[in-house]
Amino acid sequence: MAQEINVGETVDVTKSKQVPLSFTGTVEKLYANAALLTIDQFAKKDHETVEDLKHKTVVNYKDITKDGEAVQPPVTDDAKK
Repeated sequence: MAQEINVGETVDVTKSKQVPLSFTGTVEKLYANAALLTIDQFAKKDHETVEDLKHKTVVNYKDITKDGEAVQPPVTDDAKK
């Protein structure tokens, strides 16, 4: 089952077609379909890419995991009605 994430939590991202590198990051902001992440830990070979991204990137929830489990978008106030 997917779990919710919150601002300030540490998550993992795996390289895919949409994401140019694998990394561990911190959630900075949550959007409807993606999260803004600060890139904290990454492979040395990806240093130039991380610098180009200014250590931040937006990643779709489907490409994010927390403690090895998938994450889900946050529940918005509109969805609670």
